[in-house]
Amino acid sequence: MFNYDPARYRDALDREGYVHLKSILTDDFLDSLTGFFEAALADANKESADWRIAKKKRQFVYEFPSDEAAETFRTRIAELTGIDADTLTISERHIKLYEPDAAPYPAPHKDRAASSFSIGFPIKLPQGSSVCVFPDLDPGPNEEERAVFLDTGPDGSAEAMYASDSAKVLNEELGDMIVFLGSAIYHERVRGAGTAVLYIKINGEGADPLGENIYGKTVAA
Repeated sequence: MFNYDPARYRDALDREGYVHLKSILTDDFLDSLTGFFEAALADANKESADWRIAKKKRQFVYEFPSDEAAETFRTRIAELTGIDADTLTISERHIKLYEPDAAPYPAPHKDRAASSFSIGFPIKLPQGSSVCVFPDLDPGPNEEERAVFLDTGPDGSAEAMYASDSAKVLNEELGDMIVFLGSAIYHERVRGAGTAVLYIKINGEGADPLGENIYGKTVAA
């Protein structure tokens, strides 16, 4: 799955609240991820209408290609984040496909409380599509069981925010992995139309609000 050890970036993650690991994914894993995405598009049963966000994105539940891959993910990500591997819990594992008419500069948000860390694997990246994080903009955990969004004013446009000094545009590429404090840092994807990305979101408290954890015992959130 990984070309090098993600744990090399643990200090940076602790310090900054986000890391961008370039060219970390093996070709085999990237191929399997692309294949899963293409198969999901062809199988309407893999998509839930409940998760489709109008004029933003479609979502598909992701399955690891093997038990070995799932265990490698758990072990390596535990070492990177500092979460005990025995309590690492997946709160979400969705491939997100952004709609052609998705807003180019949507309001930044924080993920639900159960998503302590959000881990992104790009699958399809049109030109200009990028995750943007705001590590210094009102940092701190979202305690809600839903995402919370910044108020962008009456016109709903947040474009100016992404040009500010507080915005960190990651400009990730295929083969990269991004990791950030999903429920504590405001973030969003800019110019996302046509983008496909796998997000696996985790915590160390056993919180599994969507019933998508594949590791051990969980608790209701």
